[in-house]
Amino acid sequence: MSAALPGDYWEQAGRSAAPALDGFASVLVVGDDTDAVARAAVGLGRAQARRRRVAVGDLIGEAPALQSLVSGDDPHGLVDSFLYGVSLNRVARRADDGGNFFVLPSGTESVIPEEVYTSPRWRRLASGFREVGALLLLAAPATAAGLDELAASMDGVVLVGRAEALTAGARERALATIPEPEAAAEAVVPEDGGAPL
Repeated sequence: MSAALPGDYWEQAGRSAAPALDGFASVLVVGDDTDAVARAAVGLGRAQARRRRVAVGDLIGEAPALQSLVSGDDPHGLVDSFLYGVSLNRVARRADDGGNFFVLPSGTESVIPEEVYTSPRWRRLASGFREVGALLLLAAPATAAGLDELAASMDGVVLVGRAEALTAGARERALATIPEPEAAAEAVVPEDGGAPL
């Protein structure tokens, strides 16, 4: 059996962790490695989209794993919605054939300002997703200014790999943890070298 590529690992691990999000409407996906965060968010979103509508928001800033799912040439995204009033419906891009999986790109600003993270609008959005039985996933770096306030606006947090910069307050809201590939392998392979559990 060949080893999975790191990107494949993160998306697959996200799919495996997705059941932990059943019953929740708004979740922050966060870690130190932003590529891992984006890929895990895609896995979480794809798995949850089998049952309900899911939107994955890019608060990383043009994360390649999320940008690759965006079609069209409209540059608007979350920053434009929060700072300049562009409709969230306008920035949402369908990312699957079934119509349940959407990406909310970061937008025209490559760096996400703190005021987007700390906006009171997140609570209203989370409530709206809850009302319709949908899921909002927000992919963000653990080092972002204003992350604690954003975490408090969400139902919970998924920790991806190392999240050393994450505060204790945000860490306490963890619904699931997706470990580093090495840690995951150690967790499923017995010490005696027998078959994986």
